[in-house]
Amino acid sequence: MNIVLVEDSELVRTQLIRLLAAESRLKIVGIAAGENEAVDLILRTRPDAVLLDLALAPGSGVSVLQRIREAGNASRVLILSNNRDKSLREACFQLGASGFFDKSAEAFQCLQRLAGWLPPLPAMEGHRLEALQSVHLLDTPEQEVFADIVGLAADIVDAPIALISLIDRDRQWFLANKGLDVRETSRSVAFCAHAIEHRELMEIQDARVDQRFFDNPLVRGDPHIVFYAGVPLVLPSGDALGTLCVIDRQPRVLTASQRRALKTLAGAALSEIDLRRQVSHLEDEIDRRHEVEANMMHLATRDPLTALPNRTALHDRLEQHVRLAMRQDSKLAVLFVDLDNFKLINDTLGHDIGDQALICTAQRLSEVLRTSDTVARLGGDEFAVVLPSLHGAEDALQVAAKIVEVLAAPKDIGGHRLHIDCSIGVALFPEHGLTGDLLLRHADLAMYEAKQSGGARPFLCNTDLDLRAQEMLSLDNDLRDAFRRDELFLHYQPQTSLTGGRLCGVEALVRWQHPHLGLIPPDRFIPVAESRGLIGELGRIVLDKAMAQLVRWDAEGVSVPRIAVNVSAAELRPGFADAVEMALRKHGIPPGRLELEITESALTSDGIETLSMLHRLRALGIRIAVDDFGVGYSSLGQLRRLPIDSLKIDRSFVEEIDSNAQDAAIVQAIVTMATALGLCTIAEGAEHEAQFRMLEKLGCDCVQGYFVARPMSAADFNKWEQLFAAAEAA
Repeated sequence: MNIVLVEDSELVRTQLIRLLAAESRLKIVGIAAGENEAVDLILRTRPDAVLLDLALAPGSGVSVLQRIREAGNASRVLILSNNRDKSLREACFQLGASGFFDKSAEAFQCLQRLAGWLPPLPAMEGHRLEALQSVHLLDTPEQEVFADIVGLAADIVDAPIALISLIDRDRQWFLANKGLDVRETSRSVAFCAHAIEHRELMEIQDARVDQRFFDNPLVRGDPHIVFYAGVPLVLPSGDALGTLCVIDRQPRVLTASQRRALKTLAGAALSEIDLRRQVSHLEDEIDRRHEVEANMMHLATRDPLTALPNRTALHDRLEQHVRLAMRQDSKLAVLFVDLDNFKLINDTLGHDIGDQALICTAQRLSEVLRTSDTVARLGGDEFAVVLPSLHGAEDALQVAAKIVEVLAAPKDIGGHRLHIDCSIGVALFPEHGLTGDLLLRHADLAMYEAKQSGGARPFLCNTDLDLRAQEMLSLDNDLRDAFRRDELFLHYQPQTSLTGGRLCGVEALVRWQHPHLGLIPPDRFIPVAESRGLIGELGRIVLDKAMAQLVRWDAEGVSVPRIAVNVSAAELRPGFADAVEMALRKHGIPPGRLELEITESALTSDGIETLSMLHRLRALGIRIAVDDFGVGYSSLGQLRRLPIDSLKIDRSFVEEIDSNAQDAAIVQAIVTMATALGLCTIAEGAEHEAQFRMLEKLGCDCVQGYFVARPMSAADFNKWEQLFAAAEAA
């Protein structure tokens, strides 16, 4: 119900506004304090009801009532006044007031009167309104079929007004009408709002004597309703949307045939409405299915984290670009982008920060490329870029270099300032492949070469890469068979003391006797095992063979204090420590006789998980050696925190130690630092006596190299050990 409040006291206005707010269907559409202001507001807004104070400054409430009635306004008016003069009260009623209340004591009763004018709400009003919205007929242009129905209804009943009225939340809206100039009125004064509570025709023979309607603005004013008859339009669901009704300005009674005719016409109107509802529902369902299909397609072709095209979408677009390049005889490039050392971010800062870094990377890639280019996320920290319509390799390499530069720029993520480098492989059409799959594979191979070259750079594919890839694939297949056929075996290289001339231990070195290619060195098949996910199984085989050989040496009386086994960084995964402990138990080897050699870079950059694993291994009594020490740039602070026992000085510092003062100084510094930390030092690569003597002079603990002995089989080691023991005894 739309209400205008006319009151010059701010305090009273505030109290009335608070009271009216208690009923959600009562809505204040305007407030006035003076006479002229009130008259203008009421005539302009045509409210359903007016709350009117008689004492206005300036002006008079009685004058307001008189002026709006003279202007033809029939709004219900409730007087709120402290003036109890009976003649004043009578004057107000003669001017058409609907009630007179003491505003100091009867404000609540006034509110009850307002609420009493509201039509009843259907029991399932929310459901009914949803059904009304579902027909999609509100606020539509007048349609001929409904206009014909109301025309027939008016003719049959011989009434000046006929309507198809739809009852909305706060209004009645006329789907079709005959005899009225308006398309809607307020719901609070609508006869039809009462009719939808019925399931049969509702007939008001004389509204002027009906307690519900006698003072209704539509009765007192235009269209001066006296007679009303409405048939509710009820859907099969039981929801009444509105009515087909006829209206007259004089009292009357419908005949039985007229009632039947109205019901028949109401059925026809309802059938048309329900048909539109079903069509609309079908259209909505089609739209919904199209939306679902579009969403499914989006999910199937988009990476959920970055919203970039995924691998599937990339393949489709890449093949399209390849076909277009063939037709136009043009070039295109495929870039395989891999973030360098990204695992470190996840391990040290957490996956949430890692995900934000990937999102930032995707944004930067998108910003640096042309709109015609395609960037996709392949998974993990791998991205791919397709660059169509290029002149040649220089264009592709320039874009790749720009990507390296843009991604390397510092970024603030989650309170951390990150620098992310990337390695990029570049493949060109048609030079490096005539299909999308081949181009992507060659770009992947080139990316691997970029990483092997130090990372943070682009690398252009060449024919040698494909040959090496084919060799790796062949070795991959053969290596799996080698595990099964037991083609792997170990050689052993002694480590001897520089001070006491005794055996410190041996290093186990894996070899592969290929049935067709002969002896394959580890630098050819270890990278294959690492890249193909076979390094874990390879490591377990080496460890098992080393432990078994140590048991045999013990049984043969060959004195070997400990055996060292190399561990790849790729092996340092959950379950590694369990596998080592299981191997020791299987062969009954004391943990202190096993030394695990791990590269310096793997120890210092692989995160807290690796550090925790090493602490567990050390707690078991297993020795930990840092392999290739001196090339990994670890700090003294890092070494102090690592659970290690030995430093293996890299052979690059030993090669010229007898002639290069800088190398000698570096080894001296390593030995001094190790001594301070309580660590043993083992020098690798000593091949002649001068190196041996310099290492002895610098205080290194042990030495390993050709000068002492080459790697050898277990049988040859037995002979060597006998000679070495005899020489030591002599």
